[in-house]
Amino acid sequence: MRLSVSSAASSEQLVIDLKKIYQDYLTAEQLTPEALLAMIDNQQQQLFVTMFNERHLGAVQVSITGQQAQLSLLTVRDLTRRRGVAKNLLREVEKHLKINNVAQAEMQLTGIKEEEIAGLTLFMQACGYQLSNALFSKSL
Repeated sequence: MRLSVSSAASSEQLVIDLKKIYQDYLTAEQLTPEALLAMIDNQQQQLFVTMFNERHLGAVQVSITGQQAQLSLLTVRDLTRRRGVAKNLLREVEKHLKINNVAQAEMQLTGIKEEEIAGLTLFMQACGYQLSNALFSKSL
């Protein structure tokens, strides 16, 4: 089965999977079912998820203002890292953004754990993003 990327739709399985995906990144309060459902249903930010065999493996939150998209909370479950899941997720989200006339995608480096910065920087640069002043950016 292939990886699929879609806008998140509330489901019990999605809440279970998001808790696993974000367990090392969000606080206990942010990982409650109520908080995760609020994240999924947030009208200001769209949550994209990637699935394989009916399980959510990764997610990214996207906020669009005009022709600019702000990416946040990009992560993939530890068990499935280094297999192209995040790259596929990012590529599909970028396609969606282009279709919706978004010209620029950005992601702040601030708030990222110190031990994650080097790996994230290499990953984002491999995906075509430029780093300047703690901000990754890419013209779409």
